[in-house]
Amino acid sequence: MIDLAIIDVSYILECMEQKTLSLETSLSFQLLKTAHATQLHHQRALGGAALTLSQFWVLKLVCDGEAIRPSDAARRLGVHPGDVTRLVRGLSAKGLLTRSRRGDDQRALHLTPTPKGAQVAAELGTLIAEADAALATAIGTDPLEGLIGLLNAVHARAGARDNAGA
Repeated sequence: MIDLAIIDVSYILECMEQKTLSLETSLSFQLLKTAHATQLHHQRALGGAALTLSQFWVLKLVCDGEAIRPSDAARRLGVHPGDVTRLVRGLSAKGLLTRSRRGDDQRALHLTPTPKGAQVAAELGTLIAEADAALATAIGTDPLEGLIGLLNAVHARAGARDNAGA
């Protein structure tokens, strides 16, 4: 368990109020550093799997029915549609999903998992869940719930500001 009492929140808030920047108190740096470490932790959990973590998440969204089109996956993952297009091509080349055009709009791609893709997503999903559980155990239940809430709030605030400027 991480002892949250060791964090000097008043010092962090003071630095933010004075608009001084240090790596120790920079929210953006700490989030970036943590995201990188978390991604490495989960990529290690995938072991010798032939998928990257990003490919796994796109495949999972398609298998769960949350991404019928590449734009759905991009929106859900918060990334540029071009990034998802490259991931989809790779997943298709591996035989894990199919791309087809349907209906009146022949420009829109529709994504469907193959049986092999569904199996791979399920197997790797178990590994990712185990990696998540290992991190959650280190944090503890109550702090984890608070952390997820805080991360969602930061994401919503950053996204709202980005959308307001667009």
